[in-house]
Order: sequence, then structure tokens, then C-alpha cells
Amino acid sequence: MSDTSADVPRSADGVAWLEGRYHIDLEPAAERAIRAAGIAWQDEPEAQRQLALAASIAPDHMAVLIAHYRYNLYKHRYAPAQDYALRILIALAHRLGIPADWQDAGSGDADFGSDNPDIRAWLFVLQAYGYVLLRLGRREQGMAALQRLVTLDSGDQTKTRALLRVIAHAGRDD
Repeated sequence: MSDTSADVPRSADGVAWLEGRYHIDLEPAAERAIRAAGIAWQDEPEAQRQLALAASIAPDHMAVLIAHYRYNLYKHRYAPAQDYALRILIALAHRLGIPADWQDAGSGDADFGSDNPDIRAWLFVLQAYGYVLLRLGRREQGMAALQRLVTLDSGDQTKTRALLRVIAHAGRDD
């Protein structure tokens, strides 16, 4: 019988990767399920089972929401990705004390040019939300989200202005 424990990836502190902890406020079983879903990427029923397990343990935890968003985005399942992006936006808005509806957020609601991680996350998730709306063929709504982002992100931390230029030139033979 061979020892397969040598084949398990380990972190710098020697902890097996699957058992590692990055989110102190997340139940270990939920964090393990998120990682197991990543390992099971090609086995969709197993990956989805693991994501559902994580959601059953910590349905509103940011890491669980982000895992669901990323899984759906990378699997080109844009409708559920859009739903998760919106849930993340709302959760971050509550943390920041800004309007839950991104359409109501204005420059006076927060210092959107700061390097606050939650503000930066909110900006990038708004960009992701606009992107998935575009992928769903909901151009008007997607562009509205991206335009709102440009208005709030005056320093263009998210590089959304470049994204809008690419969108504007898409399909053109220049």
C-alpha cells in the first residue's frame, strides 16, 4: 500500500492545501467545500455539490458568494453569475453603508477613489456585474452599470474606460 499523503499539496506551513484556512470567519467545512469544488472543476455534479454544501453552511459569506460567482462565470453560466454578482454588490453595499441598489450609489456615498478593500471590491464587482449583463445580451443594462462605474471610479482604478473603448470598437474593421 502506498502513502498518498505525499501527493497532497501543502502550504508553506505544512498544512494540506484542502485543509488550509484563509477566512478565519468562515466555518472550516465551508472553506474546505469551496476548495473541493475547485478540485472537482471537471466533475460538474461534484463541484456543484461542494458549492451547495458551502452555501448550506455559510450562505451569505463573501467567500461562498464569490466562489459561486466565479464558478458560474468560468462555466459561461452568465445568468447565475449575474445573480451572484448582484448578491455580492448588495452585501458589500451593506458593509460600506451605501445604497444597496448600485443605481442609487453616488459619489457622495463613499470615497470611491480610496484604497479601502471593500470599496475596491464593490467597484470591481460592479464591473463584473456589467460584464455579465453584456454577455447575457442585456446591453443597455450592462452599459448603464459600466457607465455608473466610470462616474464613481474617477481615478479609473478598474480600467473600465479602456473596457468601454474596446466595447465601442467591437466588430469594427478599423
